[in-house]
Amino acid sequence: MKRSPLAFMLATLCGLAPFADAQLKKAPSPAGEWGFKTEKMGYGCALFGEISIKQTTDKSYSCSFKAVWGCELRQPKSVETDQSCVATQAGSDITITSKIEKITRVDPADMMDFMRRRYAADHFAVKINTRGDEMDGIFHSYGQAPVKFRRKHELVS
Repeated sequence: MKRSPLAFMLATLCGLAPFADAQLKKAPSPAGEWGFKTEKMGYGCALFGEISIKQTTDKSYSCSFKAVWGCELRQPKSVETDQSCVATQAGSDITITSKIEKITRVDPADMMDFMRRRYAADHFAVKINTRGDEMDGIFHSYGQAPVKFRRKHELVS
């Protein structure tokens, strides 16, 4: 059985429709409450915390977060910070650029002045998944590591 060129073209276009539709869907917004954690880096150090992201324009967001830099094999054992940030979204790619507002705690406490001078803001380049409940990518500051964000869900009673 021979197909006409028109029938072939229609069959091809219909087969591509679901793919094209998926490409046109808008990426989910990162606005909301998230928890995050990096993989361990040198000396068993990792960054973890909670971030709140609020939409300001179509593709930009203001945010703030509390983070803990914790290390297993070196001093300081932990540094707790409050940071403000700006997030920009291009499709599913999200860039979070941060500024340290305050170092709230250092263990050991006698390293507080040193950390105030040396601690660098924590930045992220992540991709939001199609469900909008996870973001994966890279943390970078003085170090760099994979990071995962998970959306916090409110409990419904």
